[in-house]
Amino acid sequence: MRYLMLVLSTPDAPADPGNVPEIEDWVRDTYDTGRAILGDRLRPPADAVGVQVRGGEVVVTDGPFSETKEVIAGFDVLEAPDLDEAIRIAAAHPMAYTGALELRPFWPLELDSDATATEPEAGVR
Repeated sequence: MRYLMLVLSTPDAPADPGNVPEIEDWVRDTYDTGRAILGDRLRPPADAVGVQVRGGEVVVTDGPFSETKEVIAGFDVLEAPDLDEAIRIAAAHPMAYTGALELRPFWPLELDSDATATEPEAGVR
């Protein structure tokens, strides 16, 4: 199963978290083993652009869409057999010590089948 791991910068980061793994080690350990397949850093919120369509018109706004103290600093797409393994992978990431990580399972659209996509059960691992 694939998981989107959002890498978040948080305002309540500990001053000295201690024993933070090196990002290079995490990248090597996850990408070289196929447990991560895509990821990158993101430009700061000031470089973001919001896009909406309202009344048939495209509305573009500068800066972050919502007011939040957490900032999405990057992302990784993880490949894991279940949520427990995705959590183990995320817990080894340096930002688990100095920021926060959010895991979201992919929810395929299933456009090429007759099956209707149903909402996954909450808390299913």
